Amino acid sequence: MLRVCIREMLKPPVNVPISRTSCCSCLSGIRNLLVTKILHFQRPKCSESVPERSLVRARDPGLIECSDSAWEDSQSLAVIPGFVSAEEEQLLLQDISRSLRGKRYEFQHWDGAIEGYRETEKSQWSAGAAPVISRLRAAAAGAVEGRTLSPLPEVHVLDLAKEGYIRPHVDSVKFCGEVIAGVSLLSPSVMRLEHRGEGGEEGGETDRWICALLPPLSLYILQGVVRYQYAHAILSDKHSHFRGRAIPRDRRISVICRTLPD
Repeated sequence: MLRVCIREMLKPPVNVPISRTSCCSCLSGIRNLLVTKILHFQRPKCSESVPERSLVRARDPGLIECSDSAWEDSQSLAVIPGFVSAEEEQLLLQDISRSLRGKRYEFQHWDGAIEGYRETEKSQWSAGAAPVISRLRAAAAGAVEGRTLSPLPEVHVLDLAKEGYIRPHVDSVKFCGEVIAGVSLLSPSVMRLEHRGEGGEEGGETDRWICALLPPLSLYILQGVVRYQYAHAILSDKHSHFRGRAIPRDRRISVICRTLPD
């Protein structure tokens, strides 16, 4: 589609004399229009209707890196920038702040996977935030091509302190189905996935790894092989690097929708 847009923009006008001045003006216009088209293609506005089943195909490969042996597996991971707007982020944060009021950051999670966190599960959202949650649930439900899955009724909200982090883990199949979809708020972070093999047990191929840069306002989707055969983690600020570059991490909130267990 993008190539067609470029080709159409570069077609010469018919029966119109072209001077050097008009040519420069034309090229400048083409450049500005092309930049607009590319940004529009990569970051669809949230007010526009984006078919949920196209979201995985709309993944931004520039936000994912992996070892050579994990390239095929990485196609089951999607990061979609600009899934929510800055205004929608504020609406979500207002709701979340009310739900987390009075909760302290904890450093001993029940399964040992998280350090420095607060969390809650929400099924009721304000009128302003509810459309965003509906869009998140629709993305999770439509993530697997050719099927419509059922999201869990409650959305998981995880507030990670600046010094917090999430250790490598595989979400239990007792509590979570085929898809994990999460919206990232406040701070960028790096998600690292390490191969564990069938059933997500220890002992996978240590040279198979995937890293994803999760910008604020983005959506990530885990499904297929990365859901079941890779442990995923959110790196601490000290270890937060992507493509050899430090990614400073601050407080991060994720709003996570999971599908029903099989």
